[in-house]
Amino acid sequence: MRRGLMLLDVIIIILAIGVVATLLLPKIRTDKEARLREACRQRMMLISEAEMKYFETAGGRLAPDTTDTTKQETKRKSKKSKKQEIILRKFTDDPEILKKFLPEGADTFDFVCPLDGRAYIIVARDSFFYSISCPNGHGQVILGNPSWETK
Repeated sequence: MRRGLMLLDVIIIILAIGVVATLLLPKIRTDKEARLREACRQRMMLISEAEMKYFETAGGRLAPDTTDTTKQETKRKSKKSKKQEIILRKFTDDPEILKKFLPEGADTFDFVCPLDGRAYIIVARDSFFYSISCPNGHGQVILGNPSWETK
């Protein structure tokens, strides 16, 4: 009777480890992909909220709790200026401007997909339309409505 492992025993152990690994790797990979997809979608929603704050404050020129009409009424009452100030509200596609409208604690926020670091596609057309799209197909937010919630 020999002591230790024989070559056949070592091969059986290696095969068993291989079978276990082939069963677990797809599960681990899909879990990682799901986490990255969810992180990407959360980032797009944060960008969408920043876009709406930018729009609501006319690029930071209005206090969030005031509207154009109250500002115009105040100007009329003060009679300092006979002309009413026209404040244009529009969307922007500039990430540097949108960073100012992100919530507190988002100082290190990047406008990229966490999967591979490719930048989000932000399209802004005046005051009528904006969309944020992931270049990796994780979804799209159009005027605050995420595409993944319609399914």
